[in-house]
Amino acid sequence: MASLWRNQNETSILIPTTKEFSNVTYYIIRVCVGEVKWTVKHRYKEFFNLHNKLVADHGVSKDILPSKKVIGNKSNQFIETRRKALEEYLQKILIFLKRTMPKVFVEFLDFHVYDIYFLLQELTLKCSAEIDFIVSSTKTFTMTPLELHAISEFLKCPFPEADHLEEPLDLGPILDMCSQLDSLIVIGSSNDYLQSNIVLNKLSFDLTPLKIHNTFEMKNLKLNMINSLGSLRTTLNMLKVRYTNAKSISDVLQCDVLHKNTLEGSEKWVGLHTLDLSNNNLVEIDLTIALAENLRCLILNDNMISSITNLSHLHKLEELSIVNNLITVCDQLHMKVGNIKSLNLSQNNIVSTKAFYKLYSLESLDLSCNKITEVEELKFLSKLPCLENLRLTGNNVSTIVDYRIKVLELFGDRAGDICLDSEKPSQPELDKVSVLSALRVVKEGKTPDLALDKSNNLN
Repeated sequence: MASLWRNQNETSILIPTTKEFSNVTYYIIRVCVGEVKWTVKHRYKEFFNLHNKLVADHGVSKDILPSKKVIGNKSNQFIETRRKALEEYLQKILIFLKRTMPKVFVEFLDFHVYDIYFLLQELTLKCSAEIDFIVSSTKTFTMTPLELHAISEFLKCPFPEADHLEEPLDLGPILDMCSQLDSLIVIGSSNDYLQSNIVLNKLSFDLTPLKIHNTFEMKNLKLNMINSLGSLRTTLNMLKVRYTNAKSISDVLQCDVLHKNTLEGSEKWVGLHTLDLSNNNLVEIDLTIALAENLRCLILNDNMISSITNLSHLHKLEELSIVNNLITVCDQLHMKVGNIKSLNLSQNNIVSTKAFYKLYSLESLDLSCNKITEVEELKFLSKLPCLENLRLTGNNVSTIVDYRIKVLELFGDRAGDICLDSEKPSQPELDKVSVLSALRVVKEGKTPDLALDKSNNLN
C-alpha cells in the first residue's frame, strides 16, 4: 500500500499515454509511490477545473497550465504536446503542494484510494458522518484488507505530525467505530486492486482494534496475513469464513498462532456459538474444533471432508451441516454428535443410515442427493423418537414405486408425525400405511391392534 510520507523521494507522476473514449481524449496518469503504482485518467477539462481551484485556494500560479485550444485539438501532434505539458504541470504541482496536499489534489490523483494516510482521512470522514448508522444493530459494515492494513500500519508506526496539511488525520472516529461494531464483513481478493498493482491478499493486518459483538465474516482472504485476532475470541457469537485458502480448521481458529494443530497455549473461542466454514478447502474436522467448545451450530458445506470426527467435545452442538462433501460412511454418530437436533448431510455418498440409529435427540435429517437405494437401509431411522423432518429426494430410493408409503410405514404409529421431503403425509397415505401395517402384523401371525388403526385414522 502506498505511503507518500514515507516515500517522499520515491514519488513520481507521469503521463505516459493517452486514450480516446467516446471521441474524448483522456490523459492516462501513472502515480508511483515507492513500489506502489496506480493509474488515473482525466480529460483536459478536469485538469482545467482542478487548476482553477488550486489557483483560487492554494496559491498556484495561474499561468503554468497549458492553455485551451478549440481548433485542431484532436491532432496527434497537439495531443502529444499537451500530454508532455500536463505531465510537467502535475510534477510542478506535486512539488509545490507536497507538504499541504489539499483534498482536491489528493482526490484528483486518487491518493485517498491507495495511500495509507489519505485513505484513513477518507474513512475518518465517513465514520464521523455515519457512526450512529454504522454501529446500529441493523447495519453490517464492510471493510477491505486495504483499510485494515492502513489502520494497522498507522497504529504500529504513526506518521510525523502533519499540522501543515489541509486536513490532519484524526484516527479517533475510526477507532470509535471499530470498538462498537455489531457485524463486520471483510472481503479480500488475489487480483490487482482497482487500477493499481496492490494485491489485497498480500497486505497483512491486525484485528486488535476491532471489537465485534455479534458476527464477523471473511471472504476471499488469505488468512495467514492476519497478525492478531485481538479480542474476537471472546466477543464473537458468529464467525463465517468462506472462499479462503483454509485447508484445516486450525487455519481459521488459529490463523494468528505460530504453532498450529496444538491446543496448548491456544485461546478458546468462548463466545462462539455459530461457525460457518463453507466453500473452503477443508479435508477433515481436526482437533482444533475443540477450541470452540460452546458451538451450537457448525456449517462445513462445500468442502472435501470425508468423515465426521473430533466433535465429541462439543457438548452443546445442536446443528451440523456438511453438505456437498465426500462422506461415504458414517459410524457411531451417537458417540460424536449425541445431542444433535438438526443434521444436514445432503449431496454426499452415503448408502446406509445404520450410523444414525442412536441419535435420540435428532429432529431434522437431510440425506437428499446421496446414494441410498433400498428402503431397507432406512429402517434404522424409525427408532428415532424425536425425528420429524426427513429429506431423501435425489436418492435412488425416492424413485421406487410407493416410495413415500414404504418409508412412512417404517415409522408405524409415528407415520403421521413425519414430514417427508418437506411434505406432511396425506390422509390417503396414512390409510395405506395402516393397511400395510395390519397386513404385515397378520403375516407375522399377530392380531392387529384395530383400536390403534382407528385412532390413526381419526388423527
